[in-house]
Amino acid sequence: MHNPNEQWQVEVNGEIYDSTFAELTVWIAERSLLPDDKVRRGNLRWLQAGRVPPLKPFFEAEANGTEPPQLNVTVTDAGSDEKPYQGETRNLAAPVAAAEPVPDAAGDQAPAAEPDVDASVCSIHPELEAVFLCEGCDHGFCKACPQSFGSSVKICPRCGGLCRSRKEADLNNAYEARIQTDISEGFGFGDLSTAISFPFKFKSSLVFGGVIVAVLGYAQSAASMGSYFLIGAAIICFVLSSAFVFGMISNTLNNFAKGDIESSFLSGLDGFSAWDDVIHPFFLFVGVYISSFGLATALVVGMVWYALNTITSQFNQQATEIALTKESEQSSNHLETLREKLKSQNRDRQGLLVGEDGLTEAQRRTIEEEAEFQRVNDLANNYRKTQLESAIGKTPETQEAEMQAAAAQLVKAAGIFIILIGLAVLWGFFYFPAACAVAGYTKSFAASINPLVGLDTIKHMGFDYFKILMMTSLLSIVSGVIGGILGLILSPFDLPGLGNLPAKFISSFVGFYFWVVFAVLLGLALYKNSNKLKLYR
Repeated sequence: MHNPNEQWQVEVNGEIYDSTFAELTVWIAERSLLPDDKVRRGNLRWLQAGRVPPLKPFFEAEANGTEPPQLNVTVTDAGSDEKPYQGETRNLAAPVAAAEPVPDAAGDQAPAAEPDVDASVCSIHPELEAVFLCEGCDHGFCKACPQSFGSSVKICPRCGGLCRSRKEADLNNAYEARIQTDISEGFGFGDLSTAISFPFKFKSSLVFGGVIVAVLGYAQSAASMGSYFLIGAAIICFVLSSAFVFGMISNTLNNFAKGDIESSFLSGLDGFSAWDDVIHPFFLFVGVYISSFGLATALVVGMVWYALNTITSQFNQQATEIALTKESEQSSNHLETLREKLKSQNRDRQGLLVGEDGLTEAQRRTIEEEAEFQRVNDLANNYRKTQLESAIGKTPETQEAEMQAAAAQLVKAAGIFIILIGLAVLWGFFYFPAACAVAGYTKSFAASINPLVGLDTIKHMGFDYFKILMMTSLLSIVSGVIGGILGLILSPFDLPGLGNLPAKFISSFVGFYFWVVFAVLLGLALYKNSNKLKLYR
């Protein structure tokens, strides 16, 4: 049971209110606290109230109109016969008053916890071993001392706080001590070996997940057959495969971020939900790829659009200019030959009046008339050529000219695009683990597409994030090498139209294994940086 007296804070319209867990459940019932409102326990990270696991049942009960889980808290005298306090109705705008100290059975104020209190024995009956431990004053009590309400709620006779089983408290303390020890060790390359061996702890989940991914991978290859029906089926299988893999990643990251490092990477089939297990993970997958590789994708699309709309529109223009240039060169050569011939004739004629260019006025007019005739003739020839090509197709010379013009223009434009795309791809590889981490511990599409959240995560993780990048790069290289070796060994099984089915199956299975290793590795990094990131545990 969650501690009803635990201190929480609520943020509504920019205002922050102090509260307890018990009061939050009352505000949910009054619809004063909504699922989208931000809450946090102590000084941990702010979360949407609807995503806090202990509060989920109360929101679901309010939404479905059913009875909420029972949460009994008392603020009355331990010896009173009054019913347990069910929570006072409050308005969020009102201040939350601190609870007054509760008098003990003698009517005196409850004493403060002594620094040398021995919680292993009952503080009222020191000869008896403590069975319960007060969360407020840290005193131990035997079975008879705490005031009982219902079957599970025990109230401290000293301070009125909630008591819990000493065994449960010892387990929780050991659990917290183990987490703090792991955190103090820090994240390092030893966690890589842990991540590599982790999937084999859950062999059935590994086999089941690998087979599912392999089968969906087979179905995606059906698109190569060309049928619209098969292409649609392949798209659906791609969505399902992506949702399955990212659902596994999200589940693993969420478990590790909360300190649960022993659960399976696959969620159980009990309580399967299409939204929680298929649709929502796919949206998170889309959000991760938008924030990581969205810029690179946009630049590639932009380059293709530019090629189709700008370069193509210049093909004919440049090809025509080239053709005209070719014709003009021929005309210029003819006129130059004529000019040199006339100048040579004039040198042999005595007394002929010529200009500085060696030509007479009549010869100069003749050359100008010839040049005009050639220009008009070139235009007519090119017009006829254009009309003819529009009817029967372009000549090889025109096609060659277009290709040369397109190549020259593409080289000029592609340089900038290639540089920008390269930088965007580098950003994607750098940011991808952070995007996965954010999607995993927030389960929010808005957070997964917001680079500021990811950069804040990188900032808090510090050098550990660069360790993640080095480890994931190593995993990618090993995965690629294994895939290449499998393809080479199984190449005799390559079938026309179907491809290498055994290689595809094994490669998909191995690929799923490496995705699990990546998820566990990133989860361990979140787990060991949970204090820095102020993750909810």
